Amino acid sequence: MTLKEQLNQLAAACRILEMEGHGDMTLGHVSLRDPEGRGFWLKRNARGLGEIVSADDFVLVDYDGAKLEGEGGRHSEWPIHSEILRNRPDAAVVAHTHPPYASTLSSLDSPLAPFTLDADYFDVLPCHRDETALLTTKEDGEALARTLDNHFAVLMANHGVTFCGTSIAHAVCVGVFLERAARIHFHGIQTRATATFPPAPVRQKRREQIMTPIHVEHSWNYFMRKLASLEKARGCTEIFS
Repeated sequence: MTLKEQLNQLAAACRILEMEGHGDMTLGHVSLRDPEGRGFWLKRNARGLGEIVSADDFVLVDYDGAKLEGEGGRHSEWPIHSEILRNRPDAAVVAHTHPPYASTLSSLDSPLAPFTLDADYFDVLPCHRDETALLTTKEDGEALARTLDNHFAVLMANHGVTFCGTSIAHAVCVGVFLERAARIHFHGIQTRATATFPPAPVRQKRREQIMTPIHVEHSWNYFMRKLASLEKARGCTEIFS
């Protein structure tokens, strides 16, 4: 796949995240590691996730924050991407968003409860706490990367979430599954009933059964079909794959 094709796919990923509850006006950003090692392609600022339509909506940023290519501005929280990509060679894509349920969960001391299989996509869901509204320095990004560690998602206390993936499809699935699990968490605790949860070894077995490459592929294809149907209904004439 060419770089342009990858960025067109990343644009579709942005719209899928908006469709699945991650949109917050022009806030939120997604990046792709540059295949030539120059840095990362970051969604341009001043545009919502749902407004990202093609490869032209990304700018190339190096690991020191300098914009190298592309039209449009660079998000101020670019260190989230640079430091996670620098510290996680397995990650190809990084995203930071403000989905309402997971963002609310980030303010609580209680962990994500496994009411359904959705929570079992995550072995551990760490929560990063800091004193800044925006993570705009290398040190901020490094601290977040340390909290994320080798996991694929991290809550950002009273702020939002950051997640990553080994591919565009994987990152999208992590983000969508996280918000779904958080939504079910709040539905569950609102019942005021006593819930029973499987023990850790059972959850590990369940996770190994569900978080598979074929499930990611099927989920991504489903999200793409759903997006195409939605955009067709809205009168859009083009969908990128």
